[in-house]
Amino acid sequence: MGSKRSGPALTRRTYRRLVYGIIAVGVIGLLAGIVLDERLLGTVVYLCGAWLGAGIAFLAPWWSDTTLQDERDYDLHNRASGLTMGIATILGISIIPALYVLDAGGYVEISGAIGGAIAVLSALFLLYGVCFAIVQRSA
Repeated sequence: MGSKRSGPALTRRTYRRLVYGIIAVGVIGLLAGIVLDERLLGTVVYLCGAWLGAGIAFLAPWWSDTTLQDERDYDLHNRASGLTMGIATILGISIIPALYVLDAGGYVEISGAIGGAIAVLSALFLLYGVCFAIVQRSA
């Protein structure tokens, strides 16, 4: 006996509306929490929306018999990812060394926020390198 996925019918259009709608509710909840000075509640709504939306986006391909993403989606994703990493690389390579030189010369001070941004950017590139290596080995 073959195994057939038996989930509810989910179309590409419904899938996109569901995922983006849930994430939009989370973002609106966060903004409302900021405006209404209920930051904790806004953050909880945002995190629930982000996790639920991301969970559906990740699990829906196994849940549905319908093809939810095709070659066009993968191509767009690859182009957007490459463009994002390229811009981050150019900005990082052009700004970060200059900041360290100016800091060493006493012209500017690398504050905690700037140091944190540099650490996040470094972690992003490290994560990208690890993911790239994993995908390359599995291909």
